[in-house]
Amino acid sequence: MRVKVKRKPGESLPQLLKRFLNRYAKSGIALEVKSKMYRLKNENERLKQERRLYRLKLQSFIKKKIKEGWPFSKAYDLAKRYVNYIKYEGGREE
Repeated sequence: MRVKVKRKPGESLPQLLKRFLNRYAKSGIALEVKSKMYRLKNENERLKQERRLYRLKLQSFIKKKIKEGWPFSKAYDLAKRYVNYIKYEGGREE
């Protein structure tokens, strides 16, 4: 991915440089290069399991609250706030 900027007629060098830097920052090239600079470690099993459990807790809590008549946004906010106190039953459907 390249960023091209041509000098407009009557444009000074600082203006051109500022326009180029803005376009470069918005393009996301710097983030992409930084992410590719280092080799990422493989995710370990414990982290995978914790993320899975977190997601399942949120899903089960939100489903319960939606059945009770809560709007999704309020149920989601409440689930995020109290995720440490939510007990996941392990996939039992009610």
